[in-house]
Amino acid sequence: MKSDFKFTTTRLLFRPFKRVDLHALYEAITSSAPELSPWLVWCKDNYHPDDAYDWINASRQNWLNDIGYELAIFDRHNLEFIGAISLNNVSQQLNSAELGYWIKTSCHQQGFATEACRAMAAFAFNALGLTRLEIVVHTGNLASQRTALACQAKFEGTARNRIYAQDKACDGLVFSLIPKDLASDSLFDEKSGEAVQVNSADRLQRKQ
Repeated sequence: MKSDFKFTTTRLLFRPFKRVDLHALYEAITSSAPELSPWLVWCKDNYHPDDAYDWINASRQNWLNDIGYELAIFDRHNLEFIGAISLNNVSQQLNSAELGYWIKTSCHQQGFATEACRAMAAFAFNALGLTRLEIVVHTGNLASQRTALACQAKFEGTARNRIYAQDKACDGLVFSLIPKDLASDSLFDEKSGEAVQVNSADRLQRKQ
């Protein structure tokens, strides 16, 4: 998919990461480490700008090759970097993906995560033609659980040993979204500011 792709919501702008985002990404992660590190294995005490640089490069390759879709989130009006959201573990066989997200600490409790999740789900369903998204959350991550419910995801149950990181397995709470859960949501074209309705015949073609 083209790397200059972008879309907006009422308050947010989404686009693939660029190398120019390195400083903002690094600062957001390090300033939010106490809140992020219990749930994100890569957010560690010795997180380095080189880690952010490598992640941006990998993210861009995933996007260009339609392997995964990681997007930077910005305030639409002042372009402040807010966080990141992604579709990963994309399955062509199941026509599904996992939805992941994080918001920097200074932007918490403003509804940004919910707005971002609904926008990314609209992108997944309308542009990619996916039919199911899963949000898998640690049992202790109450903030992400509230976000999942706020964006109308349905709780499906506790999956034993669903999360595996650093050679350790733990239970995960599984939430799901399907297209009818977001029937009223749409994407916005950044150039025109108009809502974009994507018909099935016009959906982006993912590589086989």
